[in-house]
Amino acid sequence: MESPAYARRALGRGVRQDIFAEGGAILRAPRRYRRLVGWVGHAVLAVAIVLLYSTFFAAVGNDHLAWWGLFTGAVHAALGGVVVGAWSDLHPDIPGRLAPPGVFYRHYGHRDVITFCVGHLVFGAVAGTVYAAAHPALSLDAAL
Repeated sequence: MESPAYARRALGRGVRQDIFAEGGAILRAPRRYRRLVGWVGHAVLAVAIVLLYSTFFAAVGNDHLAWWGLFTGAVHAALGGVVVGAWSDLHPDIPGRLAPPGVFYRHYGHRDVITFCVGHLVFGAVAGTVYAAAHPALSLDAAL
């Protein structure tokens, strides 16, 4: 889910969001361990979310799971975008150098909004594909 943001950062096309540092800040980890604690917290949350996705995939049937994953990723992004905006002290530097991120990180610029949304869509599509591949009764064709 966070790969687009970190890929852009690695390519020098910076984004201001840092979900792992933000997660560590939310969990009140010492600054030195914020990214590690945030990564662990986000990984645990991602497992819980993918279990919700799997429950949804089982309910909708066994076809087009990557597309259903895109749909669930869009719903997830919509909910997550509102949560980001509602949590005014989400970023570890707030209060400080950065303004509160706003809904969908809109106060950080279009790059952050795009990477946030694309990351959730990719997560959903991958979750649907992996669900199809890992489900013993399904062929990989069920993903598409």
